[in-house]
This record gives sequence, C-alpha cells and structure tokens, in this order.
Amino acid sequence: MDAYLTTLHTATTDLEATQVIQRLLEDEDIYHFGRVLDSPKAREVELFSFGTLSDYKAAAAQLPELSERQLEKLKHLSLVSLASASKVLPYNDLIRELDCAHEQQMEDLVIDTIYKGLLSAKLDQQRRLVEVEFVVGRDVRRGDLQAIYESLDQWSALCEKELNTLTDGVNTAESESVSKRTREREFTFALQDLRMAYAAQASAGDEPDGLVRYDSQYTSSEYQREERRAGDM
Repeated sequence: MDAYLTTLHTATTDLEATQVIQRLLEDEDIYHFGRVLDSPKAREVELFSFGTLSDYKAAAAQLPELSERQLEKLKHLSLVSLASASKVLPYNDLIRELDCAHEQQMEDLVIDTIYKGLLSAKLDQQRRLVEVEFVVGRDVRRGDLQAIYESLDQWSALCEKELNTLTDGVNTAESESVSKRTREREFTFALQDLRMAYAAQASAGDEPDGLVRYDSQYTSSEYQREERRAGDM
C-alpha cells in the first residue's frame, strides 16, 4: 500500500493517477482502501471501500468499467458485506447477489474468499447454506463513525454493569464465607469451654447434669448433639 500511495501522491496527471488506482484495485493482496480515500484522486476506490456488486451494477453508467480481476475482487468484498450482515447465507441469495452463473461458480467464489483470509465459513451442500464463522471488517464511512462510537459506548456501559454485578456477587459470597468461618470458630471455642467445664466439674465430683444448665447462646441441634456427645466421653 505504501508504494501505491507514494506513486499516487507524485502523479502529475489524472491519467497517471488513474493507472495507479487501477493497479491498486487489481492487487490481490489489498482489500482495504481507507488510506487511499484521503487522496482527492481516488474517488473510484469508494466502490471497493464501501460498495458491493449490486451498487456497481446500479451505477455502472457513472463508474469506470471494471476489469475481470477487479470484478472478481468486488465479488469477494460483496460476499464479505453479506457475511457481515448474516451468519447464514442461502445458496440462492449468494448466486443472485454475486451474479454467478451456477452453484459451482458460487461455491468456488466462497472458497476463494476463504483462502484469501477474508472469511471463515462452512458450505452445507445438503441444506444449500453457507454458515459464517468469521468475517473481516471493511472500510468505514466517516459518516458511520458516530454510530460506531455510540454502539461501543453502549457495549462498554453494559460490560461495566455486568462487572459491577459480578463484583457484588463476589463480595457477598466472601462476606458470607467470612461469617460462616466466624460462626464455626465461635462454636469450636464454645465447645472447648464446655468440655473444660465438664472436666472441672467431674474432677470436683459435681453432678454432670449441672451442665445442662450451662448458659450458652448456642442452641442449635448440631450444638446440642455435640454437647451430648461430649457428656458421654
């Protein structure tokens, strides 16, 4: 791309600029043209930046005639736009939108687009569908940037909301865990005190049933079972 930009910026005639653009549009390794759009001599590139084959056919009278290689590239880009809009593409729609003569030609075009790294998809010949897994992005019109910014802001706000919800859930779980460990420690200490009191009373010859009146805040069934078990020791 840098070589094309340099040549384009140094072109002294419209013919030279047009020839550079034609070579650029035929380059099989270039599918993004945003940097070229900054040049006032690159209006023809807008079709390949944002448009589709349908756009070209609708405005063919106002646009330069495309070479066979350029037309093939525009079909690749048109498929990218279709795949960006829907993850499941019926064969009939693709044959029509890509102006293919038959099904095999359309499948070859999809496979070629996949090999170029523009698309990742599976061809389901039985159901006659193309299932899209991944597709690259195309160039963005300046007028669409605000909508993209707003969409990203909404996505960011949603992520922040979900993060806050997760954080609150983690904090609640940690608080409950700390509270549970505290209760367990208090229960253990109280049980130890009970056993020590029992041992002291047993040594003094007191009746163990006096322990039943032990003033304890632990009245759960679990604690009472431990208390009885301690009394049987």
